[in-house]
Amino acid sequence: MNKKIFLLVILITVFTVSLTFSQQKVLPGAVSEPFFWLKSKSAGESYYWESLVDNKEAKVSLQKQDGAVFNFNPSIVFDTAHDSLIIPLGVNSKRRHTLFMVYKVKDSLKEQFLWTINDAQKIIATATNKRLVDLKKYSYQSYQEKIKPHKANIHFFQQHVTDSVAKLSSLIIGQKSKSEKLPPEDFKGSISEILVYSRVLNGLETQKAASYLAVKYGISLSQFDNKNYLNSKGETIWDVDKHKGFTSSITAVGRDDASGLLQVKSSNMAEEGLLTIEMKSKTNTIPNNYFTFWSDNGKNLLVKKQEQGEPIGVSREWQLDFTNPSDLSLDWSFNPSFIKGTLPKDTYYWLLVDYSGKGTYDENDSEYIRLASTASTEKLVLNDFDWNKHKSGTAKFTLKVAPEMFSRVWITEAICGVTGSGELNYTIEGGEAPFTVTVKKEGSEAVVKQWNQAAKSQSGVQLSSGTYDYIVKDKRGNLYAETVFVADKEGTFPNLKSEYLLTDGNAVLLDASKDLPTGNYQYEWFYEGNFVDDNPKILIDQAGDYELRLINDLECKTSKKISVLTDGQEITDRSVLILYPNPTPDGKFALAMQFPKKTNATISIYSLTGSLLKEKKYSQIETYLHEDTITAPSGMYLVQVKSDFGTKAFKVIVK
Repeated sequence: MNKKIFLLVILITVFTVSLTFSQQKVLPGAVSEPFFWLKSKSAGESYYWESLVDNKEAKVSLQKQDGAVFNFNPSIVFDTAHDSLIIPLGVNSKRRHTLFMVYKVKDSLKEQFLWTINDAQKIIATATNKRLVDLKKYSYQSYQEKIKPHKANIHFFQQHVTDSVAKLSSLIIGQKSKSEKLPPEDFKGSISEILVYSRVLNGLETQKAASYLAVKYGISLSQFDNKNYLNSKGETIWDVDKHKGFTSSITAVGRDDASGLLQVKSSNMAEEGLLTIEMKSKTNTIPNNYFTFWSDNGKNLLVKKQEQGEPIGVSREWQLDFTNPSDLSLDWSFNPSFIKGTLPKDTYYWLLVDYSGKGTYDENDSEYIRLASTASTEKLVLNDFDWNKHKSGTAKFTLKVAPEMFSRVWITEAICGVTGSGELNYTIEGGEAPFTVTVKKEGSEAVVKQWNQAAKSQSGVQLSSGTYDYIVKDKRGNLYAETVFVADKEGTFPNLKSEYLLTDGNAVLLDASKDLPTGNYQYEWFYEGNFVDDNPKILIDQAGDYELRLINDLECKTSKKISVLTDGQEITDRSVLILYPNPTPDGKFALAMQFPKKTNATISIYSLTGSLLKEKKYSQIETYLHEDTITAPSGMYLVQVKSDFGTKAFKVIVK
């Protein structure tokens, strides 16, 4: 039996609420007055819909529902094969609405209905998890985020339309229309909260309501023009301009009584379960309008060499804003299963924290904290950790992978031609004194310097410019080695910028010899710390950190760091094509396709010798999920997609 919820109410276009009354009520972001406000609640393992609108005509089913957890909040599992939600909007010629809907779909690659607005005869408008469609004008608008479809989102919609004739209309959640053949599927997933206003909210109201939902459900406000977070008073509690470079996966815990918000534990839904922070209070009291936010730089979690003098680690970096009244503390938890790359044996995860919040990780402002072994699959945990040791109110942190003992190294540049004018400075982390420190010329057994020490740090080991192997051995025989480059302050520098952008998937040609004075030069290009080429020209098609080391006739050695970014257009230039899983253990794979408009498409599977194994043709598709199986023996195959927007080939490995 289908479970239907009918809300029998007439749409009222204007609410007149006294200021005193509005202050007494709990409202989302203190924005009055929702025409419809429905959210999930739980009692033990039972889940129910809860209507928060004080309207006697609003009839909400009290039946028990299937439930799930959405950022530590209850959520109703909503499958339109069994469930439906219909909101009558009454009879009116003016359609003025603002709609928020917090949802999570099971499969973000499939286009699914979120809602339709219907009159008595047909669908007027509809929204899916990928686009808005006006069926009166037969036009659509795709959402901005196409590169990585998110399962969880805050859907936001506003309209102000005047019809010539007043019509009866209704809002239907999740269901596919039976009267019109439209390609999206019925909604399958969970719904946590729905807000409907019978007016167009202004910018301040929109941002307050959206901030309430974003904090509660761990969803960044990426789809809103204003990225700032506001409390119910309209005060900015997270300012995008103060977090330059850290606007990804914005998450928070905190309290706002006017919104009925008390979120003490949170994890961003973009990577659910990656990083979880819980706020605790010794007195069981979190102050009203107190918030702690964290966000990251959006970079990957692949472990590799990041910078000279530091162990390997991830490019991802986080910023945490936390001021701790005497009774508040944070529990921090990180799931290492998200970490990618090959991890060396006998190593540990280390948390590197910069308490100044500057992100320079200067020795005086930063600290390494050893976490669990990389051989363990257990979550990395820090309980009651003091993130505000320097009372700056903000900290930056990142993850490193290193042995039980390692060393941090930083270099003072040399003066060209002056022996021993450079300096090697270091701090030893872990290990047991005494330590033996050895410096050799790179690739040579010739010892430049060697000494013993009990201290864990030393500054001013004098060296000339060049490349050296730096080795530390402790009392128990633990060894740590690293190659370091001492550059000269003066010399010849290439006419290259510090930052380049790859646009539309095109490579960038860098010529280090351009505009250099006449002479003989040696060139060494490094990518992510690894040597890649010794030619003056290099064609770059990968984003990342590059370094050019240049040696002139006078043996002056200079270094130029270059950051290469991408606009992502190699993914979204004309169409979105995603193949998964790859490798495939049994030959089964899925290919998600999204084109800017309808096109004919041909999917072909080839062996590496060029033999065509199978082919499938589609006519006039726009968004489609193709599922297939390669039944041939294990090995590598080519899956080719050909459409009006070009040809793309995937190398698929069958295990």
